[in-house]
Amino acid sequence: MKSKKLISVALSALFLVPSLAFLGGCGTGNETVLRVYNWEEYIDEGGEDSYAYDPIENPNAPSIIDDFESWFEETYNAPIRVEYSTFGTNEDLYNQLKLGNSYDLVCPSEYMIMKLAAENMLQPLNDAEDPDDVDFFDQTNELNYYANHVSPFIAEVFENGTVEVEGTTRRWSEYAAGYMWGTTGFIYNPELVSAEALDQGWAIMLDKNFRKRVTTKDNVRDSYFVGLAILYRKELLDLDREDPEYNKKVTEIMNRTDEETISKVQNILLEMKENIFGFETDTGKADMVKGTIALNFSWSGDAVYAINLAEEENDMKLHFHIPEESANLFFDGWVMPKGANRKAAKAFINFLSKPENAVRNMDYIGYSSVIAGEEVFEYVQETYETEEDDESAAEYDLSYFFGEGAVISAAADQLDRQLFAQYPPQEVMQRCAVMDYYGKDDALINELWTKVKGETLDGWAIAVICVAVLSIAVFVLIVKFGGKIDLFRRKPKKGYTLVKQEAYRPIK
Repeated sequence: MKSKKLISVALSALFLVPSLAFLGGCGTGNETVLRVYNWEEYIDEGGEDSYAYDPIENPNAPSIIDDFESWFEETYNAPIRVEYSTFGTNEDLYNQLKLGNSYDLVCPSEYMIMKLAAENMLQPLNDAEDPDDVDFFDQTNELNYYANHVSPFIAEVFENGTVEVEGTTRRWSEYAAGYMWGTTGFIYNPELVSAEALDQGWAIMLDKNFRKRVTTKDNVRDSYFVGLAILYRKELLDLDREDPEYNKKVTEIMNRTDEETISKVQNILLEMKENIFGFETDTGKADMVKGTIALNFSWSGDAVYAINLAEEENDMKLHFHIPEESANLFFDGWVMPKGANRKAAKAFINFLSKPENAVRNMDYIGYSSVIAGEEVFEYVQETYETEEDDESAAEYDLSYFFGEGAVISAAADQLDRQLFAQYPPQEVMQRCAVMDYYGKDDALINELWTKVKGETLDGWAIAVICVAVLSIAVFVLIVKFGGKIDLFRRKPKKGYTLVKQEAYRPIK
């Protein structure tokens, strides 16, 4: 855990004194409006589901946004109102920004952060040209909760990640502050999937023994990642894990987008498509709990949710597995679009980064916060630490994330269940790679996905569709031209004449 620099009492007091300069023109009595755009159901919304809820002491637990507005006014002696709205996909967010909708703070995933930065649509967290701007990363400022409590692991990831902005190499940390993070892997039923089967790694998606019993994500990035891992399995496993450049080499392999690689991945995904139960975005959890499938490609937060639900509803023990080749390390982070109120936005990030607030959000949405303060570690202990007399207990080292000495005594089954999903051990994290955005290769990757998702129909299905289309066409003609078309009308018997019938009209 990062240590704070020693400062004088006088300097500390200066940082804690509310400052009108910090508000960027928001003086007392002038309400600031902070426009926040976040994922659906991705913040503590208060009520009975809130970690802050107590039926006696706090039966009307406010949302964390309500608490921020109160905290801001108390801290900076100025009112603020948060206009909070949500989106469903990174692409929805991107389109809204391109359409000109303005926000002060948005929360995209890692690849979209890179894309927005590369297209020069973001402003840095710090403004070097503004003498009144408060340094977001100054650990001597006690109000900088993010800088003082972000996990050293996450801080290193953000510091090492780079993106080209107008010909200049910039670090992710210049633009983004982390919010939640996780990995990808498999939820599986150990009664149906053996350890030997899991040894295949991601290639289990092609295993005929699991035909129509496995699902994967319905998006090009996650599916392409799986295809890469299958294609380069041997190369990934042959890497020296003691090599200081090991993770860098894994990341390079898992971001290859040359034409030959794309073509080979496409063939793998087409083969996989024939074997899986289907592509899904949110139904995989329910399918696992119901027992419809035996194994599901999953994001770690969804895995925790499914594992909990299966045990509560069906007394079913589901596990989480991260294949040996590699897995995706993903994160969502806060960034400020051009024109944002930088100072109010940074205050919002810092408020969410207070460890007690990080716990509230973690508990509410099920994902792991990037914050590693004492309260967060205590929450993990309370959630996963086993009884002292549990003979199955095993030491679980979380020092890489929380700092030196962060070790808990966990029940043996947590080594491949919820704890493992939320905080994989350091040696597992070493093989996890962040996926870049595709940039100039975006069109080629999207073309691959179009071909993979394109439906191919059998001859009988095509015939049925043709008959249906013809029938609809005839029906439309009849409706349009009414009695002028005699296609389905019988000719009258000899000596008789067909009489036009008046349409029935009810008596008013």
